[in-house]
Amino acid sequence: MSEESYFSVRTLRDLVTGEAWRGLTRYPSWSYPADRTLLRQGTRGTHVLALTSGMVKVVRTDRDGRQRLLAFRGPGEILGEMALQHGGERLADVRTMSTCKASVVPAEDFRRFVDDHQLAYPLAVLASSRLREQTEVYDGAVHERLAMALLRLVEVSGGVCSFSLTREELAQHVGVGRNSVTKALLRLGPERVEATKNRVHVTGLDDLRKMLAGSLSA
Repeated sequence: MSEESYFSVRTLRDLVTGEAWRGLTRYPSWSYPADRTLLRQGTRGTHVLALTSGMVKVVRTDRDGRQRLLAFRGPGEILGEMALQHGGERLADVRTMSTCKASVVPAEDFRRFVDDHQLAYPLAVLASSRLREQTEVYDGAVHERLAMALLRLVEVSGGVCSFSLTREELAQHVGVGRNSVTKALLRLGPERVEATKNRVHVTGLDDLRKMLAGSLSA
């Protein structure tokens, strides 16, 4: 993984003009409370959501019942577009981490939007970048992987440093056991990260960045 890779966050909003993004967000908009499932794994992809505020997590349940926290998404993202390309079935749940607001865009309208703005290739590049990020979070010492995940989370959120996350969810995201996450948090120290039962606070953002940059360049 490269030193700057955790700052490579891009969204659909980054790929289109402000006018085009405003066009998507003119569709009916709804507010959702925290801990709500917006899109459910296994259901048909009849629409996408244009997320304008708040944070969500992408969670896949394997056939054996094990859950994997695949990614975090923030404002400017389109949620659920993969179902329009893979047989129309959603591959994971999308669940709110905070109060969220999103516009509901019918599938056919979103397909037309992609064609009109020639977004097929940029969206493919974006999907490839996200796959690389999901791979990188399994590479390195656990405290480095956790630091990278938290820095990306802050970046995706637009600078928020406090999140509704448990240690078990962090463990799912970086691919280790809960005890390994507890040890990694101790190694990072409360001056960088504090974790309560249901919440994680990045307390030393700059120090966390410096620590990770030093680890990656060593």
